[in-house]
Amino acid sequence: MVPERRRQGRLHLFLGAAPCAGKTYALLAEGRRLAALGGDVVVGVAETHGRPDTGALVAGLEVVPPRKVAYRGTAFEEMDVPAVLTRRPQVVLVDELAHAIVPGGRHDKRWQDVEELLDAGIDVVSCLNVQHLESLSDAAQELTGIAVTETVPDAFAAAASRVDLLDIGSEGLRERIARSYPPGTAERALAGYFRAENLAALSAAGRRWILEHGFDGTAGPARRGPPIVAALAGEPEGGHVLRRGAQFAAAAQAELIGVYIRAPSGLVEPEPVWLEGQRRLLAELGGRYAEITGADVAMAILGFAHAENASQLVLGTTRRTRAYEALHGSVIGRIISRADQIEVHLIAALQPPKHPLTARWRLPPRQRRVELPPRRRLAGWLLAVLAPVAITVALTPFRSSLGLAGALLCVLLAVFASALAGGIRPAAAATVIGFLAADFFFTVPYYSLRIDRAIDVVGLIVFASVAAATGLLVDVLARRGIQSAHSQAEADGLARLAAGALALGPGTRPEMAGALRRTFDLDAVAVFRRAGPGWETVAAAGGPLPATPDEAPFQAELTGGDILVLAGSRLTEQDARLLREFITELRLGQERRQLAHISRHPGGPHTNSADQPAPQP
Repeated sequence: MVPERRRQGRLHLFLGAAPCAGKTYALLAEGRRLAALGGDVVVGVAETHGRPDTGALVAGLEVVPPRKVAYRGTAFEEMDVPAVLTRRPQVVLVDELAHAIVPGGRHDKRWQDVEELLDAGIDVVSCLNVQHLESLSDAAQELTGIAVTETVPDAFAAAASRVDLLDIGSEGLRERIARSYPPGTAERALAGYFRAENLAALSAAGRRWILEHGFDGTAGPARRGPPIVAALAGEPEGGHVLRRGAQFAAAAQAELIGVYIRAPSGLVEPEPVWLEGQRRLLAELGGRYAEITGADVAMAILGFAHAENASQLVLGTTRRTRAYEALHGSVIGRIISRADQIEVHLIAALQPPKHPLTARWRLPPRQRRVELPPRRRLAGWLLAVLAPVAITVALTPFRSSLGLAGALLCVLLAVFASALAGGIRPAAAATVIGFLAADFFFTVPYYSLRIDRAIDVVGLIVFASVAAATGLLVDVLARRGIQSAHSQAEADGLARLAAGALALGPGTRPEMAGALRRTFDLDAVAVFRRAGPGWETVAAAGGPLPATPDEAPFQAELTGGDILVLAGSRLTEQDARLLREFITELRLGQERRQLAHISRHPGGPHTNSADQPAPQP
């Protein structure tokens, strides 16, 4: 018997245009209405703030006792999620959806508690203010001057089955504040946060958010427009750029894509400290993260936007000086001049940097160097100690014809070999030893470290300078080669893992094409199948598509006779090798999956009829 699939709970949100709009009152009133209709309703958490009319609504409703959480010597009350799950009502009332839970709780945020209840099939009625929506928090902070630290992801709020905006108008709310706040506090509140223009702007933002998010059950708004690309940057307003991009995406009912451009330095570079936070914010806003490599940032962003068929591009304004832009060019200016049909939005910084001079000249964080193998380092030190002396001694019989310059050129080979084997430190030692050996054997007076001729001093100084530069350059190239090999091995491993995941997962061919295009940053991916004398397209992502597999720059055969073709203007030979690794692993994974299916269903359609026992008469 197939077990019945548990339904997903429904979320009903009351969205307050501002604090004191009556969210808790509306929450409890809705709970009493549902209970009067025969529903099984409990109160998970409700903050009445001592208001008699709000507290009276709790009477008659079952309240799940809160649990105590100790933090820094103080006991806090939080919603008891396990108790609610055990009680399993039809509906639970949860106040203050954006509330941050005291450390030590089941989750970090209350909306995560609600998410668990919804996954358990329990309907939830909850509430939050407009300024606590992730995409509107920056605008609310800029408008009111008060930091918003507790937010709810737009994707979660937009998945509600119903959202009601609570807005009694600016004047009505100000009158309520004047009546309910104690004398002195009310005047300060009305002159600050609750100014009429602030309340009107928050109300407008709430109405716009509701209009922009058409709700369809728990599936969220349907995305119909072309995607919107937001460039990720390390400035403090990077999160602000993403939030504004989310607003544009909601208005256009489009997908938000955050793209990060990584410079192809080839060196070991840790991930920027700000990138993880912006990736997390992008996920909370319902967007997709993409990362590409490009030396020309402007062209890389535009190329990605064109490949995704984006209609809008969201950028943060630069804080670079005019002198820097005069020397290196303006990324924003180049993007605007070459954007063609893409609409470019420039998002101004929230505030200027507090210390512009120190920020401008701050040194980048020290990067972790690639370590050379121990045997190579040992060989480098042996060469550094022995090779310069051996070369100068071997060249001593030819001193009169070779001269100091010729000897120093030969010693430079020892510095090069030491750097190639052991890195910069053995190369530095080889430079010093070669300098002293050449002075001892090839400068007048011979067999001493004294130098009588100025031309010999110049020659030795030039040798030391060239040897130091050569050693440093060779050290960098040697370490870069090792890092390149490591990166290639990691890329091969990731390609195999991704192929295995696609082959063994439930994804269809269209899903595979889309995932492959995003993973390798391709222009188009398609799966062709033979249809008579021609070909038919089974799945496709991106464009333009070739008419036949033979017209594609890269193709590979999949199981079942299908042909996977890939097209990309940035597809290099190294990319092709990596893609062949990916396709090989994908094909093997599909074959393993097919064999596993045959072994589990020996009488299935994939089993050869000759292997079946003959029917009994």
